[in-house]
Amino acid sequence: MRSKGGRTIKLNPVDDDHQIHDHPARAGMEAIMDQKLFHQRIKSERSSAYWFAASLWGVTGLILGVILGVYMTMVVQTGSADIWRNNFIAGAASDAARESVDSREPLLPSDPAQP
Repeated sequence: MRSKGGRTIKLNPVDDDHQIHDHPARAGMEAIMDQKLFHQRIKSERSSAYWFAASLWGVTGLILGVILGVYMTMVVQTGSADIWRNNFIAGAASDAARESVDSREPLLPSDPAQP
């Protein structure tokens, strides 16, 4: 017994044989929670696998696109070099012919009064 001011409080000792009993459905609830955690983990792993596959395919596609683009550019440039050269030479020849004609003296008089 303890006395506090004018009141007396009576304390009883704690029962040693008092046990905490689990709820009868606790094992089932834990199994459900474990199952939910397992499904959540599977979803997480699946989404990370999807991201990995998408990024892997994306990077692979990007690299293949660059390689094929460079290859096709080289094929086109080396395959059509003769065409470019001929067009450049033909353009240069036509420019030279135009300059040659423009630099000559006109065969006809340039008097605008004459018909």
